[in-house]
Amino acid sequence: MRKTRLAFLAFASYFIVGVICMMIGSEMSGLILLYEKPIEKVVLIGSAFALGRVVPLPVIDKLVRKYGPLKIMFYGTIGILCYMVGLSIIPIYEAGFLLAFIGGIGMAVADACSPLLLSKAFPKSYSSSLSAGQAIYALGGFAISMMAGYMFNNGLPMYLCNILLSLVGVVSLFIIPKTRWEETAEEAQEEKVRPLYAKNTVLCFVLLGISSLVYCAICSTLGSYMTSWMEASGMSSSGASYVLSIFNLFSLFGSICFIFILRVMKEKTVLLVNCSISIFALLITVLTEDTSVYYITMAVVGFFIGVLFSILIALATRIGYEHISLSGAIIATAGGCGDILAPIVSSFLVKNNGVLIVFRYVIIMLVIMSVIALVISRMTREEEYANSK
Repeated sequence: MRKTRLAFLAFASYFIVGVICMMIGSEMSGLILLYEKPIEKVVLIGSAFALGRVVPLPVIDKLVRKYGPLKIMFYGTIGILCYMVGLSIIPIYEAGFLLAFIGGIGMAVADACSPLLLSKAFPKSYSSSLSAGQAIYALGGFAISMMAGYMFNNGLPMYLCNILLSLVGVVSLFIIPKTRWEETAEEAQEEKVRPLYAKNTVLCFVLLGISSLVYCAICSTLGSYMTSWMEASGMSSSGASYVLSIFNLFSLFGSICFIFILRVMKEKTVLLVNCSISIFALLITVLTEDTSVYYITMAVVGFFIGVLFSILIALATRIGYEHISLSGAIIATAGGCGDILAPIVSSFLVKNNGVLIVFRYVIIMLVIMSVIALVISRMTREEEYANSK
């Protein structure tokens, strides 16, 4: 029962984090009406959310060790729920920044605690459980997008879908006090998450942090410019939107499939192979003049790229197995920095070179990830080094 509750709390956290990451974009029309502000003003609320993700990093591991991950997750979930419900109800623009900042702190807590909970719930299939979490994260983003669209098209208030989705977090608040974190003597003897030993731990974390930043920049860039690139290449608007839907669908499908693949393949192998296949598929997309090929190539990219963030978390938390919460938070925070920097870099490139530069930019970033994956593969092994740092 203890492991079941820990698993539910972790997966519920992934779900509501998926919801809040897509919330501003999904409810943009409603927020513009609520605040009576132009879109360029409303999108700035996302910067407060990103700041909230970064602020707790220096103390998150100490708090988890002092008070336990469940107590920290309880307050983090409250912060997320305040953001979910308050953002679409309170018609004060400045309050949106405060709520977003609180929500960002809540997400930082989720980034730190969820991998730790999964390490206790699924010690023998830890990487697979992270892939499942990635799939549930995607499901949360899909849920808010679909429900927000339904509410808007039917003239229903936006806050209604936020309240309904927040019930998942409310259930977590009831379960957390009833869940025991401390292990019994028998549970302490059970198999733990397998460490991954590195020649230089600090260098590995720097490389994984860069890879996380690059990966989130890739996802942000593809999400923002994929349809525009397709249209500039000769595809219709409806066809381009369909390709984006296929890409997102196969990202979810890939995360589900890798739950099982990661039971037989090592994470560092998956990272290198998936980056390489994605580069190959994008090269075909850029070089071909047949727009019908885009449906296939972008499905391939989505399938292999969707799981990579959970792979980076798995590698980091296995290398930093003594500080799982801090390891997960570092990688997630680096990814958040990628989300912040991506629009700045991509908009500069598009302004000066046109939208067709976008996929070449993504290919370069995937090459960087591939090189890092190769270096990580050479620097780590399953057996402990004699003089690891």
